[in-house]
Amino acid sequence: MISFTQHEKQIFELLMSVVKSKSPATVLRVAGGFVRDKLLGRESSDIDIAVSDKTGEEFAHLVQDYLSEQNLDPSKISVIKSNPEQSKHLATATAKILGSSIDFANLRSETYGNSRIPTISFGSPQEDAKRRDLTINALFYNINTEIVEDFVGGISDLSAKIARTPMDAKQTFIDDPLRILRTARFAAKYSLSLDHSIIEAAHDPSVQEAFQTKISQHRIWAELAGKKDNQIYKPGALNGDNPIVALCLLKQLGLFDTIFNLSKTEMESIHLAAPMVPWETEQNNPYHDLTIYHHTLAAFTQLVSSTPSEVKHDHETFLIRNIAMILHDIGKRYVGLQRNKNGFTSYHGHESVSAQMADVILNRLSVSKDIIFRVKRLIEHHLVPHVLTAEGSNKSYRKLHKEMGDDLGHLLDLARSDALGKKNNARVEDITSTYKTLAERIAVAISINPKMIKPISGKDLIYLGFEPGQRIGEVLREIDNQLLENPAMTKSEALAIARSILIKDTIDEMCSRIDYDVDISQFRKTSHMYDPSWSPAWVLRIGWRFTDNLLVLRIQ
Repeated sequence: MISFTQHEKQIFELLMSVVKSKSPATVLRVAGGFVRDKLLGRESSDIDIAVSDKTGEEFAHLVQDYLSEQNLDPSKISVIKSNPEQSKHLATATAKILGSSIDFANLRSETYGNSRIPTISFGSPQEDAKRRDLTINALFYNINTEIVEDFVGGISDLSAKIARTPMDAKQTFIDDPLRILRTARFAAKYSLSLDHSIIEAAHDPSVQEAFQTKISQHRIWAELAGKKDNQIYKPGALNGDNPIVALCLLKQLGLFDTIFNLSKTEMESIHLAAPMVPWETEQNNPYHDLTIYHHTLAAFTQLVSSTPSEVKHDHETFLIRNIAMILHDIGKRYVGLQRNKNGFTSYHGHESVSAQMADVILNRLSVSKDIIFRVKRLIEHHLVPHVLTAEGSNKSYRKLHKEMGDDLGHLLDLARSDALGKKNNARVEDITSTYKTLAERIAVAISINPKMIKPISGKDLIYLGFEPGQRIGEVLREIDNQLLENPAMTKSEALAIARSILIKDTIDEMCSRIDYDVDISQFRKTSHMYDPSWSPAWVLRIGWRFTDNLLVLRIQ
């Protein structure tokens, strides 16, 4: 029924030797996810041991003593103190056994009050199973008897691919509302259908209130984005095995609107006073045949389905792409942005508003600054590729590359998926071909000096005659802008640009310090261009604000 690797067998044999030598009455059980994955034929390195009659720390020290007596490398015991914010309601001890990190905790029961922090006591295997989030996560493998123990029907639910809570679903979610998110994550990962009781309970007003008041925002983000556990990264709902299903489950459970929404106070913080329409609002636009939500879902499906495996393995980038797509059109929900023309609704500037809203939502979720920056940049630019497919130039391609950096390819994927996110899309091949061609043109445009390296530096400008300070940065930015037109710019060309700026600065400086009264009319038809060999200190431009010609006099 269940098979273990040779390494796992050796770990269990060693643990039983500890029991026989140090604590014969103790029963050890492997708990939770390890048993579930083994029954599904999946590999798992997440071995959690439930101890029947001791704390995890007490038994871990027995393991340490036994290893020393057997002249084996004694494991260093680390204790993770109880931390409700990390769902560690009881101290857990970790020991290294035969190279693997093993967690030890006692069997327990939990009683909840008005928070998701329970009162803990020693419990029976049945009580420990019933306190868990889903039946498929409440299975044990009894190491003493070598039998899988199922006290809540987890094996049948695993076989039927059903997500069900061991106890009453409503009470389970009120006790710890984070379990709703965990349900969505596990259901997506293992392709489970939701038991009706879970859907009904999730929509209960008391459960929704508990979700909004009892859970810290960074715990919500950890379920969506994943986290490290014992130095192993575990993906979240939106960058795991099936983000598309996860997104649909968030919507089905009433969490999508709760998480990806802004309160009145949050709207006012970004100076948006008008209300927001629901996600399900029809777009009433000739370019869209779906509601805002269903377009988002269709585009999200296109993006995830076409994401290369190497990007999926980069969990952070995969997450950034997915979050950007989820929020790329949220600004369309803002009533103050919507304009009616000829019977249709336009959303001009929605990319900017969407980026602002994304910033508020992600900051609320305690997301890192780097992730927020990349998500906002993708959202702010998601319409640019649409424009460039029709009227792009080498300069515009290089400008986009400069602005997007390493995320340019992800932006193109986002834009293509956005264009394909429609109900009746008869132009799939045309759109795919169009964006492939755009990517090829951009690649050619940026092939010369792809990193846009400037041929001169601030030191060169100081040597040329610029004073150290802000102006040097401004001149270098001008060189950057000119690189968009001429990426192969040489050092001499860059110095010529800088020299002309220096000459203009010097002339402006001189003009600002002298009083003069010149009859400009007599010079309107005359133009004398300056000789670049002249020193800036000897060049004076007079009356240039009054004539289209550049009038330059050389002072003798």
